[in-house]
Amino acid sequence: MKKILAFIILVSLSATLFAQVTFILKSIPENTPRDSKFYLAGMLNKWQPNNPEYEFTEDNLGRLSLTLEAVPDTFEYKICRGDWTSVEVDSAGRDIANRLYVDSLGNTIVLDIKNWRDRINPRQLVSTASKSVFFTPTSIEIPQLNRRRTVRVYFPPNYSSSQGFPVIYMFDGQNLFDASTAFAGEWRVDEIMDSLFERRGLGCIVVAIYHGEDERLNEYTPWPNADKLGGDGAKFARFIVRDLKPYIDKYYRTLPDRNNTIIMGSSLGGLMALYTALEYPRVFGKVGAFSPSLWWSEEAFTQIEKFRKRQFQKIYLYGGEKESESLIPNIDRAEKMLQEVGFSENEIFKSIAPDGRHNEYYWGREFPEALKWMFGIQ
Repeated sequence: MKKILAFIILVSLSATLFAQVTFILKSIPENTPRDSKFYLAGMLNKWQPNNPEYEFTEDNLGRLSLTLEAVPDTFEYKICRGDWTSVEVDSAGRDIANRLYVDSLGNTIVLDIKNWRDRINPRQLVSTASKSVFFTPTSIEIPQLNRRRTVRVYFPPNYSSSQGFPVIYMFDGQNLFDASTAFAGEWRVDEIMDSLFERRGLGCIVVAIYHGEDERLNEYTPWPNADKLGGDGAKFARFIVRDLKPYIDKYYRTLPDRNNTIIMGSSLGGLMALYTALEYPRVFGKVGAFSPSLWWSEEAFTQIEKFRKRQFQKIYLYGGEKESESLIPNIDRAEKMLQEVGFSENEIFKSIAPDGRHNEYYWGREFPEALKWMFGIQ
């Protein structure tokens, strides 16, 4: 009996041991600004780069530390200084993979930060964008928000022909073509599109809309959340439809009809892609929502519930089982609600990756599968 009791106590102590985890910033780069604040951003806080509950503070030993209670057995994260432009990178300024916490690491995690993205000399960063990727001649005005935005455009290998091409509008343009501008790795959209053309004959124009740095949260959320954050997404969607698309259709050889107009994005960009397609079904005939942040607001489901379906529209939903606990249930709920408002089996495709994590590698891996389904090619 004493042995059993001792075992129970030992198990309880072990459980308590891993009930909380302390992260310690052992070293930070010498060029870190003195007034910097440091945050953990990851699966635990929906990848928010400046959540005050995940800010490092000085402990009684003078160390920058963060203690989290009752963490799950495993989760991904990175360290940043309040936004994704100041996320940690390696000593050469290259993106690093998400850090992975597993309970076998213990309850104290010591971190060495090699460098910050915004402290790297731009000359150190080598562009990986292909020769088929160009900046628009000027940044595009967003009259609804009184600001301008950088846009890059990918052209298919046969763009020199006189034909028109389908257009794919994508959010978080920094992360699509170029490792030197990405904050968490790139999708490799340009290389993937080249491959789809060579192997399947699919040629599309891709319009990569850069996010607004500090304004990303506002621009990529159609409604304020419970904390009254965000909510400029409706204006941003209006900009895409009323200003950006007409610009692209005017200056490039596009097929402007809805069946050849696609919108795609991941995370908050996935939320925005689905929102924009449902808000403007006469404009977008196809949508790809990768790991959509449906958790942001219940309004995301209210929009689906109130949707009045009148036209055929293809919706590709993707999520990874190694992302947040709420992601797959939210995708399942969205799928069911879309079916209830009239979407058929031919209009919805749900892809769940058992190994999928919340990052650009997995979204890029799924990207060609989404396009093949949307365009009905093998």
